Amino acid sequence: MKVVERTLGPVQTNCFVLMDQGYALVIDPGDIFSDLDSVLKDNGCELEAVLLTHGHFDHIGGLDDLLSRYDVPVYIHTSEVSFLSDPKANGSASFFMHFISHAKAIGIEEGTHQIGHFTIKMLHTPGHTIGSSVFLYEDCMFAGDTLFQGSIGRTDLPSGSMMQMRQSLKRLAKLDKNYTICCGHGPNTTLEQEKSWNPYLRGL
Repeated sequence: MKVVERTLGPVQTNCFVLMDQGYALVIDPGDIFSDLDSVLKDNGCELEAVLLTHGHFDHIGGLDDLLSRYDVPVYIHTSEVSFLSDPKANGSASFFMHFISHAKAIGIEEGTHQIGHFTIKMLHTPGHTIGSSVFLYEDCMFAGDTLFQGSIGRTDLPSGSMMQMRQSLKRLAKLDKNYTICCGHGPNTTLEQEKSWNPYLRGL
């Protein structure tokens, strides 16, 4: 397994390419991923799908460009399928932008999903948005804007909820495996580090 990271777009959003045994998934293409072709070719991988941790504009900004080059499905929590074409819901209207994606995403619920050659576990972790989710694969957690190094995602945008965020963080704090956390913004971290040092997780 290999993970390649690119920081994309005006809000410096982390996009990840998860690769394993000749196949790949892209998680959160926040802007145009100019060297994706090279990344896939250099690693001998075929792109199978795009996963979205949530539907905010800074995590989907490069989606339409990617889909113009790769005919692959897009997966997001069922409650946020409509966010892609709704500037208010996807947060762009709050920043005086009106971003719309024309992608036809597939809504999925919490559980284990076979996506191409990958067996992905999705945990629904509302708080940052109503459909925020994390994706687990082997030792990696793709956390989107639910959990950052030393912090958490904001909860004051449309569909955000601090009460729901607290419940989601409690769930993550109870996970036994020390996942490597691939964060939506900022540096990556580990679950054990966040349990020890993140003020939002300590004591949960």
